Amino acid sequence: MSIFNVSQHEPRTIEWWFEQAQAGRLDMDPDFQRRSGLWSRYKQAHLIDSVLNGYDIPKFYVADFNIGRSRLNLKSKPYAVVDGKQRFAAIFSFLEGNLPLNRSTTFEANPDLSIEGMKYGELAVFYPELVKKLLNFKPVVMSIVTDDDKKISEMFVRLNSGEAANSAERRNAQPGPIPEIVRELVGHAFFRNRISFSTKRMADMQLAAKLLLIEFRGCAVDTKAKDLDKFVREAARETTPPAFEEMTDANKDALARYESAAGRVTEVLEYLADAFEEKDKLLSASGRIPIYYLVLRDYPQVVDNFRDFVMDFEGKVIRAMRAAREGEESGEGFYATYYTLSRTGNDQKSMRERYKMMVGALRKRNLI
Repeated sequence: MSIFNVSQHEPRTIEWWFEQAQAGRLDMDPDFQRRSGLWSRYKQAHLIDSVLNGYDIPKFYVADFNIGRSRLNLKSKPYAVVDGKQRFAAIFSFLEGNLPLNRSTTFEANPDLSIEGMKYGELAVFYPELVKKLLNFKPVVMSIVTDDDKKISEMFVRLNSGEAANSAERRNAQPGPIPEIVRELVGHAFFRNRISFSTKRMADMQLAAKLLLIEFRGCAVDTKAKDLDKFVREAARETTPPAFEEMTDANKDALARYESAAGRVTEVLEYLADAFEEKDKLLSASGRIPIYYLVLRDYPQVVDNFRDFVMDFEGKVIRAMRAAREGEESGEGFYATYYTLSRTGNDQKSMRERYKMMVGALRKRNLI
């Protein structure tokens, strides 16, 4: 039977938790976490305002690995943040002197104190009593003790399902090989240096999961959220051994198939990285990329000419779209059709048709 217990951690001050983080004893970025950097500077500073003025803030949840050994403690740290990463990060950033208070910040118990816009060092010099209040603040921290990755992932999902967690973030917290494979894929240079769309809400992981699903199935398929979720569940079921048993040969074979698909995705990412430029404006919309992926997967010989082709092709698509919106005849019905299909970009039929159209255009230009 797996262990799972949630209880309130012994009350500790913010200063104590900061010291744990500074000493490398608090894992701020476990695999099941969401991306950092989601909070604006205003929102981060507003949290400090709340603490200084005595307002309640939400609980923190940490995985506590101090009680016995756990196979989940991959980084050998006593604690890992399950929920509250943005809040911890905001407080730690302020204590490190990297975050100023908002210009609207006041100390409500004594509005005459001019603390607005101050950083930690300034506050320590002019109002050390407020620094002491912040350092001595004891947040409510819930301690999760478990050796079951499914339980800790489910805990993360349940904590976030009522608020900001999106489908990619929820998927990243699920068990099985797919979340780990996806995390490895987004470490490729194509995702790190070529794409130009925002990745704050794991849009890069969403795209990587789509490419992996396409490659695993071997062709264009539906890549809606429900399809990706099903893919993750199937992989977890196929690769997870019976309780308290070693992986079976069937589990190992299934895992090998997923890893093989990941290897093929990586090969095509190499072509994509070669074809496009750093922070390429042509890669500002993730929905276009699965088509580029399929084309370069099947016709890698066009890699040297592909970017120029795409620039011309997408330019005509945009002109046809604008003409259609203005009720004009553009004479580019082919590209208008392509645009119409792209509006349902996660649909299998749309993907197949757009792929055929782009390949046809490449043939017309004698590139393949």
